[in-house]
Amino acid sequence: MGPQFVRAEPRDAPTLSALAWRAKKHWGYPEDWMQLWKGELTISPEDIERHEVIKIMGKARLAGFYALQNNERHHCTEIGHFWIEPACMGKGYGGMAFHHLLNKLRQKGEKRLIIESDPYAAGFYEKMGAQQIGRLESSISGRYLPVYEILLPDE
Repeated sequence: MGPQFVRAEPRDAPTLSALAWRAKKHWGYPEDWMQLWKGELTISPEDIERHEVIKIMGKARLAGFYALQNNERHHCTEIGHFWIEPACMGKGYGGMAFHHLLNKLRQKGEKRLIIESDPYAAGFYEKMGAQQIGRLESSISGRYLPVYEILLPDE
């Protein structure tokens, strides 16, 4: 049986923030960079109320989560967060969650998804069918993040 996908509740914010921190730290980033990203990795109860935040539950434990938000500049949806618990990486949770996310967007009639990716996640998004459309300067000077899109055709 695959993972369960459950809407997050505001009280989940500290748990989700801690998971995002562990997942980012997994890639060996320097501690000073991690501290700079602390705000970006923090999920607030208000974020959960304002955006669609979905927990990925596997075998009675939290395996990850994703958050979708409106990108008003591009008139589409973007991934605000997509994190897998390091102990659950490489076990298929990311792929199953990404397909869940895409199906949810198709059901809503969305046509386009934008992803500002961590460089370590770029290969995953490419494997999921995303096409790189640009890059964005990160909060670390001189470091750039790949930007991807997925077009969602009508089924």
